[in-house]
Amino acid sequence: MNYGRIPNNAETVLRGACPIVASFGERDRPLRGAATRLEQTLSKLGIACDVKEYAGAGHAFMNDHDSTVFKFFKFAFGMGYHEPSAADARARIVRFFHQHLR
Repeated sequence: MNYGRIPNNAETVLRGACPIVASFGERDRPLRGAATRLEQTLSKLGIACDVKEYAGAGHAFMNDHDSTVFKFFKFAFGMGYHEPSAADARARIVRFFHQHLR
């Protein structure tokens, strides 16, 4: 899960879920607190997880697009590609999949 909304009934929805790796950007205002909420819910349910919030990153920080639209959103809303966060998130995803998908 990358920068996704957490449902209000997360504990009900996620009960019995598979292991989850999730990444959020600290500057993603609509999702402020989502990483903490998700990690707490998954821990309470006993679901293996790797949840991280990246300082300095906004929404869509893994999207390395060079279009005018993405440039506008990065300028106007602080969202868009953030290379150090994207590189770390991708490495975490690969490690997590390697560990849990066998």
